[in-house]
Amino acid sequence: MKIGIVTYWKSSDNYGEQLQCYALQKYLRDQKHEAFLIRYDYDNDMIYGSRPLPVRLIRACNPKRLINHFRGRKNNRERLKDRELHPRGFGSFRDQNLTMSKVYPSIDDLRSDPPEADLYITGSDQVWNTYDASLIEMKNRLSTFFLDFGPTETKRISYAASWGRNEVPNDEKEYIRPLLARFDAVSVRERSGIDLCRQMGYSDAEMALDPVLLHDVETYRSLYRGKYQGAQEKYLFFYYLNNDGSYNIQTVFDMAEKMGLKVVYVTDDWHDDHDRSFPGITEWISLIDNAEYVVTNSYHCSIFALIFGKRFGVIKRAGKHAGMNTRIDQLFEMFGISPRYMDGNDPEVLERPADKADLKVPDGFLTPDQIIGRLR
Repeated sequence: MKIGIVTYWKSSDNYGEQLQCYALQKYLRDQKHEAFLIRYDYDNDMIYGSRPLPVRLIRACNPKRLINHFRGRKNNRERLKDRELHPRGFGSFRDQNLTMSKVYPSIDDLRSDPPEADLYITGSDQVWNTYDASLIEMKNRLSTFFLDFGPTETKRISYAASWGRNEVPNDEKEYIRPLLARFDAVSVRERSGIDLCRQMGYSDAEMALDPVLLHDVETYRSLYRGKYQGAQEKYLFFYYLNNDGSYNIQTVFDMAEKMGLKVVYVTDDWHDDHDRSFPGITEWISLIDNAEYVVTNSYHCSIFALIFGKRFGVIKRAGKHAGMNTRIDQLFEMFGISPRYMDGNDPEVLERPADKADLKVPDGFLTPDQIIGRLR
């Protein structure tokens, strides 16, 4: 079967995004499907400046927004500088490991010249999250991630799609309802997503594994084996995503020092005064696999720590990102693991033995081939 996948793929610093994209395509191709990534340029297809002028003026005069605007401009300059000085090679990873379509700059391009496929899949990752933007701004992106393009005879499913939130505004619900009704099957990554689908009239949504969990440990080790010599000293691997929470990350460095460990510190585009590393994707996997401990606030880093059997601790997301903690809660629940959340500067969670989780597909969770098998 020829399968086109729509998901997030463009990042130059989000390792989880790249690896979920890789994992789903590899799984489908291992099942002898002709799977490929539909390279939709979602960043290009935002409708900026679409709010009414009075609303924009009021928002622009908000002191907090003004401060955030200028702080954001400064951070963007630093991000661009980091990308120039420390390229992580994400584009090379995609070229070497993914089959990809041409780039579609907008949903209009997808509609006028849709990729030929027997099946379109949206997911995994947070494809149904609008990240606090308005419906007007995100309408084109939502339409694409709800597969509102291509021939009517092409089947449409979601695989482990995530809403990345617990609530959806009413105007979004009404917009999404007819799009969701066209799907031949819907699977989501979090249980809360099933309820959101019901609120939009789709009552048959089911649970599916994040595609990263569809592969065993040797699949990931094969990506880096023979490429890296490994660190010369023992270390704690610290992967911290941009967050507006209040966790004092110096705590992690202090704990590592008491343990006599070096810290290998990796972020996305987060900036602070600590020395950071900028590994490529396969080296990032290697760093997790060979660490003494892993500390993170990342869902996918937590999954890899579990796959590699590491002692790890999770920093809860906070503020507007707090809703993302549900996926971590579910990860622990799914594999029968006591929560490994970090609490202050207490290293107790890290000193707890590594969990011997059974990484087989849990009851009630679907794999892509199970969903596709129903469509034939």
